[in-house]
Amino acid sequence: MIYIRMDGQTPPEDWLERAQEVTQEMEEAPSDAERHAIIDRNDTLWSELKAWLLALSHGKCWFSEARDIYSHFDVEHFRPKKSAKNTDGTERGGYWWLAFDYLNYRICGNVGNRKKSTFFPLAPYSAIGTAQNRALIEDELCLLLDPANEDDPLLLSFNETGDAEALADCGPWDQQRVTESILRFKLNDHPPLVEARRDLWRRCREKMAECQNLMMQPATVARRERIRAKLNELRAMVRPDAVLSSTARECLRKSNLEWAKRIAANN
Repeated sequence: MIYIRMDGQTPPEDWLERAQEVTQEMEEAPSDAERHAIIDRNDTLWSELKAWLLALSHGKCWFSEARDIYSHFDVEHFRPKKSAKNTDGTERGGYWWLAFDYLNYRICGNVGNRKKSTFFPLAPYSAIGTAQNRALIEDELCLLLDPANEDDPLLLSFNETGDAEALADCGPWDQQRVTESILRFKLNDHPPLVEARRDLWRRCREKMAECQNLMMQPATVARRERIRAKLNELRAMVRPDAVLSSTARECLRKSNLEWAKRIAANN
């Protein structure tokens, strides 16, 4: 997971106008049943933004950072449209007024999106945003990590086995959020994804070892160029457009090589 900056990013004007028209229709509807019917009649509207949303993440799933191995992409509603499930499976009202708000959209491979479904658990003592008091959304204590929140991707780490895990020094609440997100987005329960992370970690470690070995050899022009090539390969692995770049970054960061940690920190 990497941070996806949505501030200052705006979809095409004609899409915004149509989304506003549908939202206004829902505002004027007399019941939730009619609002849900309006959502169903217009359920292709958010799909029109898939290419626009994918461009923000360099063509990657916002949650897994994968492309093909996490299956086809969905436009996921972070806050569910019609109903929201708690961790125990009980339901509360959904966030219908955000059904056509692009700031509520995330790109998610359907492996994770099917698993997450309408789950949107909050802390037991959390405020809950409602149609009558929408400002309370700002005070919700969400149990799921959000790639559009700059602070949340910092909490997710990875290890050499390919598993996602909480950052070592997370507090209890953040540990719980990472655990719930790994479960709900199937980040450790999809073998091709875990295997791809494990393979990337292995290749990253091999490149670090090769580079370190070269650094210990006598200085020559050929040695310098080979070191530069290896460093550039590692930099490419942690670029935002690289698949599973956060896994490669963690591999570098968890090494005992200071120069590798600096590559991770500078990307």
